[in-house]
Amino acid sequence: MTILFWVALVLTVGALIPSVMYWMLYASSGEAVARQRAVGFFRFAVVIVLGTFNIWIFGRVGGALKDIWFPVPPPPAVVAPVDGDVYEPEK
Repeated sequence: MTILFWVALVLTVGALIPSVMYWMLYASSGEAVARQRAVGFFRFAVVIVLGTFNIWIFGRVGGALKDIWFPVPPPPAVVAPVDGDVYEPEK
């Protein structure tokens, strides 16, 4: 999942930077095309964030279902030695 978050972070920042640049261009010039591009990049960044959240949530749900259907057996019980017990390896 860490790779997913890093990729999402890079893509989100990669979409927000042009959005801010086009928004500043719109604020300085008032062109409607610059505003449309800024809004488009921002919406793409929102889609990336929401998609990452969905993948994270459904990944956890899928992991929980896997654990329910295919449980990991508990490890064997370890018995503490009593004073006087000697460990003899099997031959």
